[in-house]
Amino acid sequence: MQRISRGEAEAVFESGFTGGLPGQGAPDDSDHRVAIKPFSEGVSHYCVEDWHAILLGLNVDEEHDGVTSVEEATRRFAPTVMTFVLDGKLFKTIRLPVKPLLRDPPEKVFALVQGRVVGPDELAVGSHTLTVTVEHDPTHPKVQVFKRKFFIDAAGTGACT
Repeated sequence: MQRISRGEAEAVFESGFTGGLPGQGAPDDSDHRVAIKPFSEGVSHYCVEDWHAILLGLNVDEEHDGVTSVEEATRRFAPTVMTFVLDGKLFKTIRLPVKPLLRDPPEKVFALVQGRVVGPDELAVGSHTLTVTVEHDPTHPKVQVFKRKFFIDAAGTGACT
């Protein structure tokens, strides 16, 4: 099996949410081997030899939130704080600029993505727990907590075969 490269993981991190559908410009992570998200269901095994993107994406749209531009979405997301904790330790992340989702047909949806790309040497073989706490506005008590357990398989086993 071909391993996931740093470039592939960076492409998923930078545009997996906003770049359109696979086959329309977005990187293809349809087999869920690259992105490790705190709310995903399904595949929870990843290969120690691959690069990955640990991330969370939030969105706002015209229909539900009344947001019609990147500028409005950026203002809406400005007070949002995402705290990533991996295996009980603070996990340093970067926040990407708010971007419109490119979909066919075009819809006015905008996403904020935070996380980072991790190399094969950053996630040890075994079980891991990712927790992301999202505080939408420090003056408002709405806090969301997403938690997910995932596994890194050793070379030649499970997701590495």
